[in-house]
Amino acid sequence: MFPLGSFLERGMAWITDTLTKIRPISFVRKFQVILTAITLIFVTWMLAIPFFGQDKIDLTPDGPYSEGKTALDKVVSTKDIVYEDEEKTKAKRLKAYQSAPNFFDRDFRILTETIRPAIQEDMEKYREPKPSGEKTTAELLTAVPRWKNRSKEDLELLLKTPGKSRVRDLVQQYSNLIFSNLCILRDAPAEYNTMRSAEAKIRNSGASGNKEQISSLEGVQVIPRTYLYRDNFTIEYLNKLAAEKLQSTDPQLLAVIQKLALTYVYSNPGCTYNAEETKNQKQAVMDRTEPVNSRINAGEVIVKAGEIITPEVYRKLQIVNRYATRANITSIVSILLIQSIFVIIVYAFLKKYNPKRLNDVSSNVIVFTLIWSLVLWTYLASKAFFSFENSYDSVFYFALVIPTGMVCLILSMIYDEQLSIAIGFFLSFFVFAASRYNPTSFILAFVMTVVAATYGRKMRKRIDFIKAGFYMALVQILISSSGYLFDSRNYWVAAPSGSHLRDLWDSNIFKLYLLCLVNGFVCSTLTQLLLPIYEYVFNIPTRFKLMELADTGHPLLQDLLTKAPSTYTHTFLVAAMSERAAQNLELDWLLTRVGVYFHDIGKIPNAGFFVENQHLIPKKENIDKNNPAKAAKIVIDHVLDGIEMAKKARLPREVIDFIPEHHGTSTMAFFYHKALAELSPSQKKKLRKQDFQYPGPKPQRKETAIVMIADSLEAASRSLEEVTPESLDALITKIVNSKLAENQLDECGLTLGDLEVVKSSFKEVLLSSLHSRPKYPKPEETKALEEKNKNILGRHAVKGS
Repeated sequence: MFPLGSFLERGMAWITDTLTKIRPISFVRKFQVILTAITLIFVTWMLAIPFFGQDKIDLTPDGPYSEGKTALDKVVSTKDIVYEDEEKTKAKRLKAYQSAPNFFDRDFRILTETIRPAIQEDMEKYREPKPSGEKTTAELLTAVPRWKNRSKEDLELLLKTPGKSRVRDLVQQYSNLIFSNLCILRDAPAEYNTMRSAEAKIRNSGASGNKEQISSLEGVQVIPRTYLYRDNFTIEYLNKLAAEKLQSTDPQLLAVIQKLALTYVYSNPGCTYNAEETKNQKQAVMDRTEPVNSRINAGEVIVKAGEIITPEVYRKLQIVNRYATRANITSIVSILLIQSIFVIIVYAFLKKYNPKRLNDVSSNVIVFTLIWSLVLWTYLASKAFFSFENSYDSVFYFALVIPTGMVCLILSMIYDEQLSIAIGFFLSFFVFAASRYNPTSFILAFVMTVVAATYGRKMRKRIDFIKAGFYMALVQILISSSGYLFDSRNYWVAAPSGSHLRDLWDSNIFKLYLLCLVNGFVCSTLTQLLLPIYEYVFNIPTRFKLMELADTGHPLLQDLLTKAPSTYTHTFLVAAMSERAAQNLELDWLLTRVGVYFHDIGKIPNAGFFVENQHLIPKKENIDKNNPAKAAKIVIDHVLDGIEMAKKARLPREVIDFIPEHHGTSTMAFFYHKALAELSPSQKKKLRKQDFQYPGPKPQRKETAIVMIADSLEAASRSLEEVTPESLDALITKIVNSKLAENQLDECGLTLGDLEVVKSSFKEVLLSSLHSRPKYPKPEETKALEEKNKNILGRHAVKGS
């Protein structure tokens, strides 16, 4: 039978080794550039699809969709089209033209130089006394011919009125009021009817100071002079003006005063229509009028099969044709530029907070495959979410169908918050663009990024996945509620049925919150399903993977226990020291613990050679160290053997790094010194110091550097005759200084302040582990003391009796 399981296992091992293989940083950077370019092209294409049109429609006179024919098939717009509506623009400009102010010229010199002198002249004749008695009405008309149209009753009232000077003043005042409040034309312009609904701009000349002034009047206040007598609105306006401004005048006399004043104003109209300036100003207003944009929505039915193609439908079909198969290049370039800016921001962020992140192929593959997966999901979801046949976007927000939280949870659990937030920031923009630039969707995506990234680093147990789903759902509920308030959307049903339960089931708020819950728990569930796959394929040391490796039942640890038991004991003390230091420095203490568990597995094949195991495996070949070079090679081999054993066991690369880095490139001082002291001169000529140095590399991270110091310290602490705080301080300082002298800590990032924390942590653990115990007495001595005590008690009893 074909060993399918074995074949798959070897295949997965090969894939893992290929992806996790250490490559030059230059290769990784080129690989990143290629992946980034693919991502930008992929995302731009997805976002640019709405800017592409549809096939053109045959609108030729003989075509099936020419005006007046019956449509053969239904025509639907495949995208949103915003276009300039020529008909509406024309109507808007015409309205603007008609509503623009009309310009008139009003000359106040007519009032001051013609009307006022005429009134003054007539009033002098009216006031002139008659020596033989009162004037008759006929005599008054002969003296003042401009009053010929006044009735006999009006003239008699004037003759009887005492205080004729007051009559003169009232006529003068009312004439001024008419002239100032109305623009009186001699004749009505041709377009006068439309003028009455538009504002009038009056250029006043000959006014006080001889300074030209512009005043505004309502269109109805510009009248031809005939309206003074026959237009109801004008007559009412004049009566109201007289009643308000000449309140103390007798009503009968006031009516006569009005008629007299109108006589002078009628004969001398003060306004003229400025047709040329009016035309120029109206044309300027019309030219400044913004065009009217109309919209054809994506999914809008332009014409159904069997319907007549009317002129309106034909114009819409022309618009659809105009935008058909045409990409909006400027929009696409804009999308590409904005994405590029976001990529630069993400790169700068990661460069500042974690410059060593994404320096390997596997990490880049993980990050970019997650991005591509979400982009593809978003594209497919948008096709359904913004489908023509439904109205999901009126109830939900697009971000609620995108598992942004899943990607950020996975990245946070595999790497850290910084990388998760940086990638989530980029994805939030993509979701924002895919949601047709809905701001609430952007806020939902970005806040989900922050919540998932922050909580992902705190997850320790399986129950935490449920908590993560709950937290993400709760945050989405709050933001969606805020979006509903901001957008003024309807929470409840439009038409209540009378049943609260049914209305709740049909309400927008129930559907919205339900989708928030689904999204939150889908994100956490998908994370729980995908994480083991990523762990297996990429051999990632997530905390769950590390918890599995921390189980002492692991085959390699069981081999270490049975074949090198003292090394096993040494390992757990080093683990306790290193873990405490990592915790105090807020490092990855779980990775540190697991790394220590496997750091010496290379000693298993030659366990008896190493000093800690010699008392258990006292074979001559194990303890013969008379050949320093051979002994050094065996010691070096335990590093190389350990790496090979770890690879076969498919340990994560981060765990394997502890095996070579906890020794770095330090020198095996004992064997090197022995070689220098005991080898013959001819042998010393062939002696090379690098043959007595570990292969390295030096510790590349703080965790492996801590283990290096702890490993040397634990071995050295066995030589202490007395364990005291002072002796431990001296020993720890000596070990740290020896590592610094050999430059072993140059590349790990530990600061002097960190080293002080490390020293105090090691001292704390060693004091509690190596403290002296009291010497327990032998059973025989205790028995003898018991007998002695009985004899003493017996003698006291005899004396007492």
